[in-house]
Amino acid sequence: MQIRWTEQALEGFNNIRSEHFTFEETMPYKKVLVGRIQEKITTLGTSMSTDKSEWKGSYKLIVDRYIVYYSFSKNRKICYIEYFKHFRQHR
Repeated sequence: MQIRWTEQALEGFNNIRSEHFTFEETMPYKKVLVGRIQEKITTLGTSMSTDKSEWKGSYKLIVDRYIVYYSFSKNRKICYIEYFKHFRQHR
């Protein structure tokens, strides 16, 4: 399965920062986080539908306190990461 990020989701991902770690220290974490997201999508697939009407047809998961909304292409070969945010962040 191929995973593609929308601009909005990628912007949220790129905004991961820490007051406790430098940019160079944050980069390895971000790589691990991407792997965790991909692994969880592969494991959960379509089992976790969203609970919000504006995300109908999408699925939701939480990884390391980040909320990820995603959907699949019709042939399910492509997964689109549609939205990414920290759970404390307001939409």
